[in-house]
Amino acid sequence: MNNLVYKDFKLSIDWFFSLIMPVLMGVLFLIPQWPYLIVFMYFFFISIPNLFSAFTAQNDFGFAIMMPVSKRAMVKGKILTFAIIEILHLLSGAVFAIFHIRLYGIDNFMLDPDFAFFGVALVMYAIFNLVFFPAYFRSAYKFGVPTIAGSTAAVLFAAVVEIFGLINPVFRNYLEGQSPEMRKLQIIILICGAAIFLILNFITYKISAKRFENIDL
Repeated sequence: MNNLVYKDFKLSIDWFFSLIMPVLMGVLFLIPQWPYLIVFMYFFFISIPNLFSAFTAQNDFGFAIMMPVSKRAMVKGKILTFAIIEILHLLSGAVFAIFHIRLYGIDNFMLDPDFAFFGVALVMYAIFNLVFFPAYFRSAYKFGVPTIAGSTAAVLFAAVVEIFGLINPVFRNYLEGQSPEMRKLQIIILICGAAIFLILNFITYKISAKRFENIDL
């Protein structure tokens, strides 16, 4: 498993998308009064199409199938690789969110980049993965429709959270309240977001592996 992830980062994935892109997107947190969930959406708007196009051009699975690993391990390695890249985007965003708070304080029209915000971002990535990977592993070749479907599901989720936060003061207070009680709740939301991220990615792996085993490379 570690070798498959290492193979992806060493041979298959351009370091620009795994290292530079998360930092460049994190810088967008320095824009004042912006819908910051969009920062994390650039991962599936830009990185996913470019990386899976490269996988197709490199015949990535054709190479991996020659290795002494099962199809299930290949799926697990691929999902783990992209989960790591997603976490790198979130960590970079967290660093620049701290700078944002130092510069502007916590007073945004859209969601503030606090603990709850990153819990929401984790769930958004998990939803994208849950839609994208099972659809992609129907063929392990066609990624256009899966990318559109996954992006649509993730964007709709983010839009619902953002809009509900704008129209419902109670919900917004849960996500952005400054009292000690609300701060604790926001940390709980982050922890729950992390748990949902893990659970949905496990479900993603199970469905994707089953579909991948049914195709002939």
